[in-house]
Amino acid sequence: MTVNVLVQTSPEKGYAATVLGWPDLVVTAPTKEETLEKIKAELTHRLAQGEIISLDLDIEPKNGEDPWMKFAGMWENDPTFDDFLAEIKTYREELDKELNAA
Repeated sequence: MTVNVLVQTSPEKGYAATVLGWPDLVVTAPTKEETLEKIKAELTHRLAQGEIISLDLDIEPKNGEDPWMKFAGMWENDPTFDDFLAEIKTYREELDKELNAA
């Protein structure tokens, strides 16, 4: 399992580490290495006492209709939409060239 940790310097306490997505999981220590060891130990301890479960919720919209459907086809009769899509394509190709050149 890999987690993202925000490590910040703390003038009073040295370093502070927070597991992103777990705002209540914060530790401090004098050095960065100690801070990372402590956050790893705390996260391991917490996960050992429980488990992470993914839940699928079968929630139907209140009126039975998908709320995004009112936007489906909204550009169908717009004469400039194809030009707009072409501009997006050109822009993405320019960005790809810049990224590949770097």
